[in-house]
Amino acid sequence: MMEATGSKNELMHIIERGAEGASLRSMEGGLVGTVVGHYSASQTVFSSDGRLLACILQNVVEIYDTSKYSLLRSIPVPGTVAVHFSGAASYLVVCQRANFSGAKDGKNLSVWELSTGVMVFSCFQKTFNKNDWPTLQFSSDEAVACRVVSNEVHFFCPSDLNPKLKRLRISDVFSVKLSPGKQSKLVAFVPELRGQPGNVQLYNLPSFQDDGVFQSEPLARKSFFRVQEVEFKWADDGAAVLIHGSSEIDATNQSYYGESSLHFIKADGSFDCKVPLDKHGPVHEAAWSPRNDEFIVVYGFMPAKATIFSSDRCEPRYQLGAGPYNTVRWNPFGRFVCLAGFGNLPGDMVFFDRKADGKYKVIGSARASCSVSSTTLHF
Repeated sequence: MMEATGSKNELMHIIERGAEGASLRSMEGGLVGTVVGHYSASQTVFSSDGRLLACILQNVVEIYDTSKYSLLRSIPVPGTVAVHFSGAASYLVVCQRANFSGAKDGKNLSVWELSTGVMVFSCFQKTFNKNDWPTLQFSSDEAVACRVVSNEVHFFCPSDLNPKLKRLRISDVFSVKLSPGKQSKLVAFVPELRGQPGNVQLYNLPSFQDDGVFQSEPLARKSFFRVQEVEFKWADDGAAVLIHGSSEIDATNQSYYGESSLHFIKADGSFDCKVPLDKHGPVHEAAWSPRNDEFIVVYGFMPAKATIFSSDRCEPRYQLGAGPYNTVRWNPFGRFVCLAGFGNLPGDMVFFDRKADGKYKVIGSARASCSVSSTTLHF
């Protein structure tokens, strides 16, 4: 299995994972890279900028600097099952097994400051679900972190030596997602319970002058039936969020895989709607352009349809056609986009170029299993 990362001005790195561990390859120019490190790790995770690499071992998590190929920090956390870097990679969130072979004091969810190796926060997490990870999230500037507990969302400032908890009461809250951007917002999902519809609520973040419970009216609220799970997709600038809802049962009996929906909410609460999809069937994927001015939705029974919508009023802007697609991948600058069909689909890929007038032109196609690197030089 391979995973690639990199930035515009740095080398691209590829992790190759196998039975004996993981190897780090440095890629420059050609497609054949040089192995620059080998790690006997069960799991590896890159920071979002590719600068740091976390390797999970039996008793420790080792942090490596990929530019120097050197060990930066070793964190003594036995029984680790998952890790996550904060946005600027100043902190590492660690989840351990909640038993004698993991966290000894019972607090199995912890936050570590990587510059000092000091644990700045810890708490108990009863269960671990890969689909819900990370259960502790950071704002883009790393000033605020939050996590969901029973009927509440807890906030704290990781930079404080003795963090004070602020608690937002949301009855039956199931999941939340912090927005990126300078002024973070929180979107929360409450599932359908006791005959009441499920809903999504949008909130401002609290101030931290005092600890304790704070009351806040949501900026926006969207209710719906037949939604058991949601996936939040924020635009990179945090100006709007897409809510991809799904249910295991299709009330119309048209799909064995259940049914899905897609809603749109602006971060200031000024506008929300159901995304106007003109073909019946599931929502396969929705992906924001890195320009933040539009997003693509792949939807409908096969052959699926692909439509570009505006980020302002969620209006259809351009049709990319139909085909065996369930995957969207933008390049980091929002000029090129790939529509593809993986999994139980044959692997067809079509590449588009965004022209100055906003129209998209097909520039190539292939059939393979691959992804686009963050440098856009390779795929």
